[in-house]
Amino acid sequence: MGAAQRTVGMVAILLLLISALILTPAGVLGIADRWQVVVLAVAYFGFFLLSSVRRVVRHGDLAQRKEDRQVRGRSGRYAFIGGAVGLLVAHWLALYTFAQQTESGNILWSIIGLTMIGLAFVVNQMAIRTLGRFFDRLTIQSGHQLVTWGIYSVIRHPIYTSYLLVFGGYCVLLQSWPAIVVLIVDCLIWFGNRIQIEERMLAEEFGDAYRTYQAQTKRLIPFVF
Repeated sequence: MGAAQRTVGMVAILLLLISALILTPAGVLGIADRWQVVVLAVAYFGFFLLSSVRRVVRHGDLAQRKEDRQVRGRSGRYAFIGGAVGLLVAHWLALYTFAQQTESGNILWSIIGLTMIGLAFVVNQMAIRTLGRFFDRLTIQSGHQLVTWGIYSVIRHPIYTSYLLVFGGYCVLLQSWPAIVVLIVDCLIWFGNRIQIEERMLAEEFGDAYRTYQAQTKRLIPFVF
């Protein structure tokens, strides 16, 4: 399959995912025309277009899903499946609770939500540009390098940080506190398991160099956690 066909296919899949997460349930609930829903749909499309789709266009296909270390183990598969289901529930629940609101929402929380989404773009692009072809599924590539510069000199998992920001910004913009609770639990399970597997994999590959790097950086939030 050529690069153009791959790109068209990935964009089509991305549009289907955004439709399932946001547009279709919003249409069913009668809120598809609210500015928050429109902004979120556009933001999600741009965020994932600039990350996953752009990465494939520049560096080629990602590793096969079966090569991802998280889905190769039973606990990882459960965490992955549970995480995907929980993410869907959080998105739909946020739209449902937003549809029950009679007012357009608190402007302060709208600003916070939009700021989180904007920051997600910045962190995501900084991380992806630093990683280059090493932005991939949980697998060790040929000639794999330990990336410790750029944003990776401050936190070890900025890609996950950007996902937490964009998903969290979604729930905050829609002002759905039940969805935020679901999202927190979901991400603790999904990303918590994924980070453990990734760090174990990198420690096995790079030994003391990675363990030293771990001691000098935080996982997700600079200087905090």
